[in-house]
Amino acid sequence: MKKIYNKTYNINSKLNKNIVLISDLHYSNKEDLDRLNLVLKSIKKLNPNFICIPGDIINESKILDEDLFIEWLKKLSNISKVIISIGNHEFYINKGKKIFGLNKEFFNKISSIDNVSLLNNENIIIDNINFIGITIPMDYYFDEKNKLEGFKSLIDKLNINKKLYNILLCHSPINICYKDNLKDSNIDLVLCGHMHGGVVFNFLRPIFKNRGIISPHKKLFPKNVYGHIKIENTDVIITSGVKVLPYKNLTKLFKPEVVNINLTFNKKRV
Repeated sequence: MKKIYNKTYNINSKLNKNIVLISDLHYSNKEDLDRLNLVLKSIKKLNPNFICIPGDIINESKILDEDLFIEWLKKLSNISKVIISIGNHEFYINKGKKIFGLNKEFFNKISSIDNVSLLNNENIIIDNINFIGITIPMDYYFDEKNKLEGFKSLIDKLNINKKLYNILLCHSPINICYKDNLKDSNIDLVLCGHMHGGVVFNFLRPIFKNRGIISPHKKLFPKNVYGHIKIENTDVIITSGVKVLPYKNLTKLFKPEVVNINLTFNKKRV
């Protein structure tokens, strides 16, 4: 593996900023560092204002060689401000995906890194941008049908500032893209991962558009798995991620994705 899949989106906004989006690092041990160092090199060239990671930075609650991953995050934070939210794999332990809980000691190490903000149902305001990290409850991942409409109540509880540009880091796009969940939310941009691009090769994306072959929930031909989607007045960007999991045998066939988002000031929108 010697290449990165780079994708750029240009979005009219209230400000001029550049954001890099990566997701689903699924770090397990030092064997993952080759892929992560390739991502790091690509991001350095882009020189973004912010780096956003909406969850699944690790593959299980307990990992091997965690100090090596911490060192990699430090290198990433030397490029620019890193903002991280929580995904579902941060709560897993062992291959059976038993729900365990956050490894507090490990995440305290991440929070202590200079220039890194870990947002667990929290927000941080930087340069007139209100970054919000939502941690989706685990039952929302496993009880999808009954939790779609209820997700609106979670959004309504977020600390959204109408005077600022609001960016939400939300690991899964499934609930956020459902019907009216973003209506009147005042969220300007949502950054997601989780869907692994529906396990669709890049050259097939013009055919599949934003649909996939299979979802992490084993559903065939899921929608909203990749790309830039407009819902109400909110831009939603979904990345296919750094690793294609849980389909481990396929991971080597897919390039890690680095998404470059150009927010460009447009007087007509303001």
